[in-house]
Amino acid sequence: MKTLSIKKFSLLILAFIVPTVSLLFFDFYLKQREITQELIKTNLQSAALSLNHFLRKNFDPNEIGNIVSQLDSRIITNKAISSIKIVDENNHIIYTSQQLEKSLAEDGKCQPITNIMKSNLSKVSCYDFSIKHYQGLQAHFYRVIIGLNKEYIAQLQTQEAKRMLGISLLFTLFFFILIYFLLERFMIKPLEGLRTYAYYSEYSPQKFLIKEFESIRYSLEMTFKRLRTEQENLYNLSTKDPLTGLYNRNDLKSQVQRIIASAKRNNNHFAIIFLDLDNFKNINDSVGHHFGDIILTKVATVLRTAIRENDVPARIGGDEFLIVLPEIENERSVIEVVQRIKEQLSKPIIMENERYNVTVSMGVALYPKDGEDFNTLLKNADIAMYEAKELGKNNYQFFTNKLNKSVQEKIKMQSLLSDALQNNYFQLFYQPKVDIDTQTIVGCEALIRLVDPYEGVISPDRFIPLAEETGMIIPLGEWIIKEACEQIQKWQDTPLKNIKLSINVSGLQLEDRNFFEMLQSNIACIESAKLDIELTESVLIQDFNDKITLLHKIKDLGVTLSLDDFGTGYSSLSYLRDIPFDTLKIDKSFIDSMEENKIFINMIIGIAEDLHLNVVAEGVETQAQLEYLKDMKCEMYQGYLCSKPLPAKEFETLFQSCSNNS
Repeated sequence: MKTLSIKKFSLLILAFIVPTVSLLFFDFYLKQREITQELIKTNLQSAALSLNHFLRKNFDPNEIGNIVSQLDSRIITNKAISSIKIVDENNHIIYTSQQLEKSLAEDGKCQPITNIMKSNLSKVSCYDFSIKHYQGLQAHFYRVIIGLNKEYIAQLQTQEAKRMLGISLLFTLFFFILIYFLLERFMIKPLEGLRTYAYYSEYSPQKFLIKEFESIRYSLEMTFKRLRTEQENLYNLSTKDPLTGLYNRNDLKSQVQRIIASAKRNNNHFAIIFLDLDNFKNINDSVGHHFGDIILTKVATVLRTAIRENDVPARIGGDEFLIVLPEIENERSVIEVVQRIKEQLSKPIIMENERYNVTVSMGVALYPKDGEDFNTLLKNADIAMYEAKELGKNNYQFFTNKLNKSVQEKIKMQSLLSDALQNNYFQLFYQPKVDIDTQTIVGCEALIRLVDPYEGVISPDRFIPLAEETGMIIPLGEWIIKEACEQIQKWQDTPLKNIKLSINVSGLQLEDRNFFEMLQSNIACIESAKLDIELTESVLIQDFNDKITLLHKIKDLGVTLSLDDFGTGYSSLSYLRDIPFDTLKIDKSFIDSMEENKIFINMIIGIAEDLHLNVVAEGVETQAQLEYLKDMKCEMYQGYLCSKPLPAKEFETLFQSCSNNS
């Protein structure tokens, strides 16, 4: 069968359809317009001749009242006529069917009724004829003017246009159906056949008329033949991991499904052990991936020797392994295998005279207690493995419902964090900083809260660690800075205009390359000295020199710096020497046990005084604590006056109350 290209096929169809439709429709339109015009003119001519005949027989200017009703009825019964007027030789009106505003000069433009069939209705407003009447022996001539109802005629033409539009739509629908049929027959069905063939790779369609479709069909047929051959050749290789020779993930899944089916029939139990090498990335980074592959091969050898003969070992990716233990009696059977694996791997692996200690974290899931399908068992074993890593690595953990709830809570909170940023669920609360002498509020610490629509206010202890773990602390920290600067700007023209607002910044934020530019951009609209950044000592441990440089740049912007929780972590006087802090904050733990910690509190306040730093005591709860700190010349405190952070409106009310009392 001879084939055609899609382009030629489409052009052939269009070359036939477009001219045919155009010619047919145009010819039909011309004929209909001509017919309509002829019908209207025939009607007018008939009415005019009838009126002419009637008046010649019955017209008497002296008894015009006898025929008025008949003249009016002719207008009523013929909608194409709007008026009839009879005038004498002096243009005096003998009869008119209505008050006309046309002048006689305009009446003079009327066409004679003998020209009705030749005239163009769109250019004529009236027709006329003359009648003769004898008074005695003297003949008098009267002119009869027939006015056309242009509105009615236009309405007829509009109706005709609508009718033509309807006909054109029918024609269009017909040809669309025709085109659709052709496309369905020669394009859509072939494409559907090709799609089905490409998806199932079975039952090749018959040859197509269109050349391109036939070429695709033939190419698919040849490709599937080649793929089937390659699949047959690669089948054995596809079931094993090429590096270690262990089962791969796909084949492992099919084997586990068979084990599950057997366990259901025989009411047996089995276990899945998920193994992940500890710090394997360090080996790859230090000695290269080639040595990393050798380590993986040796670990696979250890696993083969440590497990039972009917156990199924597999490598499921990277440094992750899985072992299936069919037909176990209890957890002790699993522990025996796990202990053997730990003992075998505790021996250093020697390569090129170098010793490498390899440890592994393992998670165990039991069938059917921890899941009844492969994916659930794998997921739960993975959860248990990560718990083993969090507990110090080089150990194993069994999956528990409590562990699952913890993971689900973590997943839920991660989703909530993402939604909260998009839907503005976060809110800043403000912890007052009170001048210890005047008892007036001189500053505040902005503390973020997550206000969930369902759960209510969520403490930062539940979401800040997760935000740091997932990297969401970066956009969250940017939101805090932006919100804090906007709040300072709102207070600018209020009694709170001198309030210094503190925000907490994490180490991850300082490591963000865009942090300084972001901070600089946000403080452009405020007096920078009204913003204070609080840092904990732990933030400064890593990349100390880089952070010192950044903090000096921040200080140059006019922003003040506070060292939070001083004395609780990696306290070093070098921090105070190298970093231009403005304030030291005494941690709440010192204040809670003030009697035992007075010497440390005195020392911190003394250091701050010698370095000309402000001191803020956190968590002051009693009058005795307040009096002692006042005696030690501590400038500010948090707590006592207000033990919890407040929303902006409540903070403003508290500030006003303190100001009034002072």
